[in-house]
Amino acid sequence: MAEHVQKHLESLVNVIQEMQRVNIYTPTETRAMIKAYKSHEVKINGPVKTRQDYKEYIKFLKDLITNIKLRRAKLKVQFRKGYIEDHLLRIMKQIYEIAIQNFANDFDLSLAYFNFCKESNFNHTASLAINNMIRNFAKKPETWTVGASWFMKHDVKQAISLLHKGLTIHPCSSDLYIQIIEMELMCKEKADWPVDPEKVEQQEQTCYSKIDTYVDTLFLNINNYQCLVEVVNILDQHCFARPIQEKIIKTLTTQYRNEEKVWGILADREWKGRHYPYQEPPTSLHFRLEKCIKKFEEGLSEIEQRRKNTLREMYLDYLIALHRQEDSCNSYIKDHLLKKFHEAKDLTVLAERYYIIWAKLETDERLVVSIVEDGLAMNPDSVDLWILKLRCLVVRNASSEEINQVFKNGLEKLKDKAGPLWQMILNYHIVASPNSVIERVYRDAISQPKEIANCIKPDYIEWVALNKDVNIAREVYKELANREPYCKELHTKMYKLETNEVIINVEHMEYPMLLACKQFGNEDPDVWINLRNMYYQYNQAFQDYDETFDLNEKTLKIRQEAEASLKSNVIMLADFRDKFDAPVNIECEI
Repeated sequence: MAEHVQKHLESLVNVIQEMQRVNIYTPTETRAMIKAYKSHEVKINGPVKTRQDYKEYIKFLKDLITNIKLRRAKLKVQFRKGYIEDHLLRIMKQIYEIAIQNFANDFDLSLAYFNFCKESNFNHTASLAINNMIRNFAKKPETWTVGASWFMKHDVKQAISLLHKGLTIHPCSSDLYIQIIEMELMCKEKADWPVDPEKVEQQEQTCYSKIDTYVDTLFLNINNYQCLVEVVNILDQHCFARPIQEKIIKTLTTQYRNEEKVWGILADREWKGRHYPYQEPPTSLHFRLEKCIKKFEEGLSEIEQRRKNTLREMYLDYLIALHRQEDSCNSYIKDHLLKKFHEAKDLTVLAERYYIIWAKLETDERLVVSIVEDGLAMNPDSVDLWILKLRCLVVRNASSEEINQVFKNGLEKLKDKAGPLWQMILNYHIVASPNSVIERVYRDAISQPKEIANCIKPDYIEWVALNKDVNIAREVYKELANREPYCKELHTKMYKLETNEVIINVEHMEYPMLLACKQFGNEDPDVWINLRNMYYQYNQAFQDYDETFDLNEKTLKIRQEAEASLKSNVIMLADFRDKFDAPVNIECEI
């Protein structure tokens, strides 16, 4: 076994040396790579082999190829591209083939091998893999659908022939019926070119006959309305297949009248002008809309009680979507939608999103308030509804006392989700109240739990800098920054405020970046990268401030401190090294 492993390892040495030579990986990284590669080889050549061993080996190679591509893109290295990646792909192919020999009954493994061959452009091998799957896994419908999709690229008729064989084994597979109908339509469209009216009509008749036969067989073998709905959707754009669509619709309306989705598809077809029973579609959007609404109403009257709520939501969602799309009859849609909202509220418990949409559609202020109140009664922890309620009060110029009371009620219900409510009340007071009130609200906000306080702190420090003085902002910043819960965005905001000063004080500018590294350096590689970028961007300013400042020394010190802080998290440490070794972009905003 050792000799076999060594032989395989030697075949990879040249590839690894190439990776080093073109500077894709460092010597340390390639040594780790060789160690991992040897470990996987030992496992699959040991006395006891498991599927997991092969899968882990394949994943290792796949991740390696992906990482090489990312490294090439980042470092702009394209040398020996074909040699390195192709060699690794061939190794992966060998591992797949050995795994399949040992686990010939593993369908997922064979399917993964086929997909690998297809993605890697091993076309001949992919065809062989499909033939082996058909021979070994004919009892799985997915074998036939995957095989047909593969052969379709080269010969649609061969793919259809394969599906015929699949249907003889799996007459109850809806996927096979759907795929063969799609392929028959594709075959017809290819035969329609170049356009010859007589040949087109002949092709349509032939295709119609085949699809009609498939649908009749489907009726006999499959009791699944979703399959019928999908077939109707596939045939929707093909006028020659209209009678088949009508036949399926008739089956849906007789055998599946109690299914919500059936009424949804029927209503949608009415809107599109595919009326049932058949009639020439008028051009009027209003007529089509009325037919669509009528079909939904028919469904609500026919369907059993426990399914009505689901269909009612489908009905509302459909009208909402139409209202957003159709300008020409928007007023009619809006009126009907408002009517259905009122009816639905009386019949069932509306979801939060419907109250929000309903409130935004209404123009009567009193009705809007009533809708929001009803919504909050059903959904007391809805952030959006509390914001809507506050907005209603602001729009009608309610008193500060009333607005503050509603705000407090919202805080009681929302608790740690109340961040957006704090933002809104702050926006209100910034416009309507003196600075003393604004600061009091800010102070209340930053004393809240972390989820709220850390959203407000950066805005507060900016407000202090703009409305008072940057020196006061610095004092407030030091107070907040050194008090838990720590806030990374607060450091970023203070740094930006310092860089916006007419005369930049590098000591003040450096302080928030250093503090960010101290507080978050063991969990976020970016704080170290930002510190390094700051020194590069303001190198001259630091030299003017301190003649002993040395950029290279600072950079080395940052790397050492960062690696010491991140050493317990291998993924973050690797992320830091990747970013740190990349070219410095001083234009990148921190």
